[in-house]
Amino acid sequence: MIHELNPSQITGLNKIPPLDWDFDYESFLRSYLPTDFFKAFILLQDKEIVGTGNVFYKGKIGWLANIIIIKAYRQQGLGAKMTQHLVDYLDKQGCETQLLIATELGESVYEKIGFRKVTSYQGFYSAQNQVYKAGTPIKNLEKKDLQSICNMDLIANGECRKHLIERYYETGFGYFNMEHELLGYCLPDFGRGLVIAKDEKAGIELLKLKHSQKGKKTMLPIENKLGIECLTQLDIPKTDRWSRMSLGKSLSWNPKLIYSYASGYCG
Repeated sequence: MIHELNPSQITGLNKIPPLDWDFDYESFLRSYLPTDFFKAFILLQDKEIVGTGNVFYKGKIGWLANIIIIKAYRQQGLGAKMTQHLVDYLDKQGCETQLLIATELGESVYEKIGFRKVTSYQGFYSAQNQVYKAGTPIKNLEKKDLQSICNMDLIANGECRKHLIERYYETGFGYFNMEHELLGYCLPDFGRGLVIAKDEKAGIELLKLKHSQKGKKTMLPIENKLGIECLTQLDIPKTDRWSRMSLGKSLSWNPKLIYSYASGYCG
């Protein structure tokens, strides 16, 4: 049976995601469960939580996320059951475009439900610190920059994400030109660390700055060849590839402006 998650059921859910996700699922759920744009669901068998699924939605666009079935219960159609439940929920919310980021394991499940592959993301992981000296064009973001951040994000991602960005911009930093125009930004606390730039030099400098720290993860759309080349030249090890998939109306977006996506729940 699939039920909406109750806050009292959060404790213990860190055992659900695979270990290589390195994901504090419980903190994630506690952060988003009180909002009006997020819902979390659990799948129960014999009163045990054996799977989860989340949705983010705003307007006509919705994201499916954290569709996870614990290993002992896989190959029983439960992943497809949870996915269909999330799709039906987003349909009821009026979402005309539904998106998700799929692992290799989940891609075939989503295809059977009607999702189509849009592109791939290449992963990178910083195994060690890198030497980097930030130049004067990079400085902390301020409230006055919020609208510029949201405008650039809309061009890159094709959806309004102000409700997410305003949660994280205060700890972010931007790349500015001599006229104080924002050319790119990094929000290190938004998922893995969102990096968006409309200027190539800004994107590369922000990406270098992000990966100057050990343990940083980045996922780039394969269309952003410049970003992938930059991290490759820095000898940042590659990790897995994941797939961006879509159901319903196509979304107009610009993956070349995405130097690091935030997370699987928002691309």
